[in-house]
Amino acid sequence: MKTPFEQAVRYITRWEGVYSGDPADNGNWTGGKRGVGKLVGSQYGVTPAAIAGLRGIPVASVTAETIRSITLEEAAKLALENYYLRPRLDMLPWNAVTASIMDFGWGAGPVQAIKLLQRMLDTADDGIMGPATAGAFRGLVTTQGVHFVAGAWWTIRDSFYELIIGKNPSSAKFEKGWDNRSRYFTPGDGEGWWAWFHA
Repeated sequence: MKTPFEQAVRYITRWEGVYSGDPADNGNWTGGKRGVGKLVGSQYGVTPAAIAGLRGIPVASVTAETIRSITLEEAAKLALENYYLRPRLDMLPWNAVTASIMDFGWGAGPVQAIKLLQRMLDTADDGIMGPATAGAFRGLVTTQGVHFVAGAWWTIRDSFYELIIGKNPSSAKFEKGWDNRSRYFTPGDGEGWWAWFHA
């Protein structure tokens, strides 16, 4: 089974590409919101605020050149720290579903990822990882198996994207990519991530 760091490298390489300067993406602006601050882009999915935090520089000083200098190793370190360790996903058993939760948190934020997991588990959805959430998840995996839980997580993750599109129809342009990304983490996906993860 691959480690969380190896998983981070894999999903960043597969899904984030190198440089993006799309003005419709909030993460490409130094202010963290479309039209706020400077449009400098993102690289490997790393936003101006994230690289500023990692390198200890003011976000206002981040330029497109700063963004283009981000390495894959830096991106994976950020993923491990901000979307696995800090939100306490390490309280969950490390498996293919936890890897998908980590990936979802990269795009939607770790609090939202935990809330979605809590809704799937029918526990209090406060977005904070704690013993109750971790225990419920561990119990579900133990009784139902990781294949079943992966299917349940895929369903709730896909429903979340549909909800976003319902609230903001202009985001429908991202639907195919979101759908492909959530399905990628399931046993039956044709790209073979599941087999790679368990090798």
